[in-house]
Amino acid sequence: MAAEKPSKRTDPTSQLARGELVHAEVKPLDLSGIPSVITGIVAWAVAFVVVLIFRDELKKDGLDWWLWVTVAGAGLGFIGLWYCRRRWSAIQAGHRSPTED
Repeated sequence: MAAEKPSKRTDPTSQLARGELVHAEVKPLDLSGIPSVITGIVAWAVAFVVVLIFRDELKKDGLDWWLWVTVAGAGLGFIGLWYCRRRWSAIQAGHRSPTED
């Protein structure tokens, strides 16, 4: 009887380690990030309005601090927007690579 050869593992991690799987070069859909950040700011603004509508009920329950959470979210979004615009300008001017962070 001949000894059986151990079979190759077929899980993706092993195939990747052996170089059998190749990942395609896929470019990101949005290099600037600006639309994503604006979407987040709008979402926080909508949340602010909703919380403002229910402010009295939230105050009764001791949850009036939620209003400030929405303000902080929108404020951080504007900081993110400033960063993304600055980064995108540097990429377009050729001062930085699109993949560099």
